[in-house]
Amino acid sequence: MADDERRSVRRFSRLLSPAGLVLAGLLFLAPFLTVSCEAPGGYGRAAPGGTTTYTGWDLATGGTPDVTADKLLPPAQRRSDVLAPQPLAGVVLVLLVIGVLIAAGVGRARTRRGVVAALAAMAALFLLVNQATVRVLVEERLREQLTGPLPVGKDVGDFVHDQGGFGFALLALVLVALGNLAGWVRLVRGPAAAPAPADGGPAATRALPEG
Repeated sequence: MADDERRSVRRFSRLLSPAGLVLAGLLFLAPFLTVSCEAPGGYGRAAPGGTTTYTGWDLATGGTPDVTADKLLPPAQRRSDVLAPQPLAGVVLVLLVIGVLIAAGVGRARTRRGVVAALAAMAALFLLVNQATVRVLVEERLREQLTGPLPVGKDVGDFVHDQGGFGFALLALVLVALGNLAGWVRLVRGPAAAPAPADGGPAATRALPEG
């Protein structure tokens, strides 16, 4: 591979980490959790048959979730569906910001890859724990708001569903963590030896450039 091609590959590789972290952050604007309001009495502001949708941003900031427009209960019948700001969701966003700054600003590849891998892994773990915590909170609130028995064979958890925003954000974080961990391991192992020349001359070794 020519030197220009190697440099292009390294530049492209270096862009993947901040891009992946930025993507994970943008996915906080997408749905993370929905409540299907087929449960007796509906849920929060949603009448039976409606859906309440929490984005990652709603969970991090305590924002008001979206409700199916034509399934809003009359104001006098509405109940709370706003959750308190979730600290772990906020921590994930902070880790993403720090990770982007390090991925874009730290020149030493070994340090950059090691730190970004650790930050992405921590963010993925906190995101998982946050989602599990939120599910428990929503299920408890839904259980308190039931106005009658659940359908036969159904449990409260059957009405609460993880959504694509959460899944894709988690996937992006895992890929960033694994990619940077692999790069860090390669750099820690040191320079690779070049193959011996075909004419039987002395083998030359050359350190792989950090990227």
